[in-house]
Amino acid sequence: MQVDVSTAAAEFVRDRGGQLWVWVAHPRVRCCGTTAYMYAATQPPPGLAGFSAVPHDSVVPYDSIEVLFRAPGGRAPSVLEIGLRGRRRPHVEAYWDGCIYPI
Repeated sequence: MQVDVSTAAAEFVRDRGGQLWVWVAHPRVRCCGTTAYMYAATQPPPGLAGFSAVPHDSVVPYDSIEVLFRAPGGRAPSVLEIGLRGRRRPHVEAYWDGCIYPI
Protein backbone atom coordinates (compact mmCIF):
# COMPACT_ATOMS: atom_id res chain seq x y z
CA MET A 1 0.00 0.00 0.00
CA GLN A 2 1.29 3.44 -0.93
CA VAL A 3 0.19 6.44 1.13
CA ASP A 4 0.03 9.83 -0.61
CA VAL A 5 -0.24 12.72 1.83
CA SER A 6 -0.86 16.27 0.65
CA THR A 7 1.53 18.93 1.93
CA ALA A 8 -1.27 20.71 3.82
CA ALA A 9 -2.42 17.47 5.46
CA ALA A 10 1.15 16.54 6.45
CA GLU A 11 1.64 19.94 8.11
CA PHE A 12 -1.72 19.64 9.90
CA VAL A 13 -0.85 16.18 11.26
CA ARG A 14 2.70 17.19 12.20
CA ASP A 15 1.36 20.19 14.18
CA ARG A 16 -0.87 17.80 16.17
CA GLY A 17 1.75 15.26 17.20
CA GLY A 18 2.76 13.60 13.94
CA GLN A 19 0.51 10.53 14.08
CA LEU A 20 -2.45 9.85 11.78
CA TRP A 21 -4.99 7.12 12.54
CA VAL A 22 -6.96 5.79 9.53
CA TRP A 23 -9.78 3.25 9.67
CA VAL A 24 -12.95 2.06 7.93
CA ALA A 25 -16.29 2.01 9.74
CA HIS A 26 -20.01 2.13 9.12
CA PRO A 27 -21.86 5.30 10.13
CA ARG A 28 -23.59 5.23 13.53
CA VAL A 29 -27.04 5.45 11.96
CA ARG A 30 -27.36 2.78 9.30
CA CYS A 31 -29.98 1.83 6.80
CA CYS A 32 -30.02 -1.45 4.96
CA GLY A 33 -27.10 -1.52 2.54
CA THR A 34 -25.25 1.49 3.95
CA THR A 35 -21.59 1.40 2.92
CA ALA A 36 -18.63 1.87 5.22
CA TYR A 37 -16.60 5.07 5.05
CA MET A 38 -12.99 6.03 5.55
CA TYR A 39 -12.15 7.96 8.71
CA ALA A 40 -8.94 9.72 9.72
CA ALA A 41 -7.92 11.47 12.94
CA THR A 42 -4.85 12.82 14.68
CA GLN A 43 -5.87 11.13 17.95
CA PRO A 44 -6.47 7.39 18.44
CA PRO A 45 -10.18 6.61 18.11
CA PRO A 46 -11.72 5.39 21.38
CA GLY A 47 -12.66 1.72 21.50
CA LEU A 48 -10.79 0.63 18.38
CA ALA A 49 -7.73 -1.60 18.26
CA GLY A 50 -5.77 -3.44 15.60
CA PHE A 51 -3.92 -0.52 14.00
CA SER A 52 -0.63 -1.22 12.23
CA ALA A 53 2.05 1.29 11.33
CA VAL A 54 2.49 1.78 7.60
CA PRO A 55 6.19 1.47 6.65
CA HIS A 56 7.83 4.89 6.27
CA ASP A 57 9.04 4.14 2.74
CA SER A 58 5.39 3.75 1.65
CA VAL A 59 4.36 7.21 2.90
CA VAL A 60 4.93 10.21 0.63
CA PRO A 61 6.34 12.49 2.09
CA TYR A 62 7.87 9.65 4.09
CA ASP A 63 9.72 11.56 6.80
CA SER A 64 7.01 13.83 8.11
CA ILE A 65 4.29 11.73 9.78
CA GLU A 66 3.48 8.26 11.11
CA VAL A 67 0.41 6.61 9.56
CA LEU A 68 -1.44 3.91 11.51
CA PHE A 69 -3.97 1.93 9.46
CA ARG A 70 -6.67 -0.51 10.55
CA ALA A 71 -7.36 -2.82 7.63
CA PRO A 72 -10.92 -4.11 7.28
CA GLY A 73 -10.72 -7.87 6.99
CA GLY A 74 -7.04 -7.75 6.10
CA ARG A 75 -7.69 -5.75 2.91
CA ALA A 76 -5.76 -2.63 1.98
CA PRO A 77 -6.04 -0.16 -0.89
CA SER A 78 -3.40 0.16 -3.57
CA VAL A 79 -3.17 3.88 -2.76
CA LEU A 80 -4.35 5.48 0.47
CA GLU A 81 -4.71 9.22 -0.12
CA ILE A 82 -4.71 11.72 2.76
CA GLY A 83 -5.98 15.26 2.25
CA LEU A 84 -7.00 18.28 4.29
CA ARG A 85 -10.55 19.59 4.09
CA GLY A 86 -12.38 22.56 5.59
CA ARG A 87 -11.41 26.17 6.15
CA ARG A 88 -13.19 27.03 9.39
CA ARG A 89 -12.58 23.66 11.02
CA PRO A 90 -9.91 21.88 9.02
CA HIS A 91 -9.67 18.11 9.31
CA VAL A 92 -7.91 15.26 7.57
CA GLU A 93 -9.72 12.91 5.25
CA ALA A 94 -8.66 9.54 3.86
CA TYR A 95 -9.50 8.10 0.45
CA TRP A 96 -9.30 4.41 -0.56
CA ASP A 97 -8.00 4.43 -4.14
CA GLY A 98 -9.59 7.86 -4.60
CA CYS A 99 -12.94 7.07 -2.91
CA ILE A 100 -14.27 7.98 0.53
CA TYR A 101 -15.50 4.40 0.91
CA PRO A 102 -13.53 1.14 0.52
CA ILE A 103 -13.91 -0.68 -2.77
